[in-house]
Amino acid sequence: MAKDFGESTPGSRQDFNPPTPQPGEIWEVSRWVRSPLKFSKQEQQQLYSEAARRFLEAKSPPRYVTIVSEPDPPLDSEAEWQVVSVMVMSGVTNFLSDVDLLIPQEISGIGQDLLAQTWQILPMLTCNLLHPVGRRLSREIYDVLMNVGDYYLGLVDAAPSPQEIQALGLKIAPISTSEQPEIQAFHRQEQAWSDILRIPLAAYRAYLKGMKLTDTILNQAIQIERDLSVEIKSAEDFQI
Repeated sequence: MAKDFGESTPGSRQDFNPPTPQPGEIWEVSRWVRSPLKFSKQEQQQLYSEAARRFLEAKSPPRYVTIVSEPDPPLDSEAEWQVVSVMVMSGVTNFLSDVDLLIPQEISGIGQDLLAQTWQILPMLTCNLLHPVGRRLSREIYDVLMNVGDYYLGLVDAAPSPQEIQALGLKIAPISTSEQPEIQAFHRQEQAWSDILRIPLAAYRAYLKGMKLTDTILNQAIQIERDLSVEIKSAEDFQI
């Protein structure tokens, strides 16, 4: 977690020196998806859901995420492929539930209300974050969002009370609604959109496995070549 959760107003992203995402910040998701592996249009049709494709084609509104943790150190020499955990946000706010909490625009600072999907925390590549927007969430709000999600996932024994949540300016459904059919349908749709986050990360992990396999094959080839050189030298010495 970040050491400083003070409110901040991030500047615009610069391609040559992007700011490091910090917990509690709200970032816009890029429509230009990047990954180490390139996909053809046909592969994109097969891999991405309809909701994800509509986003990539700019046929749906911008999307945002809240940073959950600082990026992990890159696993290879290319720093651009870093992984960060995020909480998915939605501009569709009419599916308020006990796990989809509404963050008013006065708190988000981006000119619209957002629905924080506390149940959907995912890793993604930082290169697919466009730029930070609005205001950084306070530590108190961040902790409440995380605790609501942790309770839903069975990681903690108790969730924050509705009174505690509302005291921070957030809105929550008055009763448990996450299992209602319309909320479940909304969750399925949001999981489908999250292909935007999942597929580039899966490509990155496949890329890393391929790199490790290539390194193993090269190392084995080098060792075989060395062994052959030793054998040939030994045979030449024997003939002499």
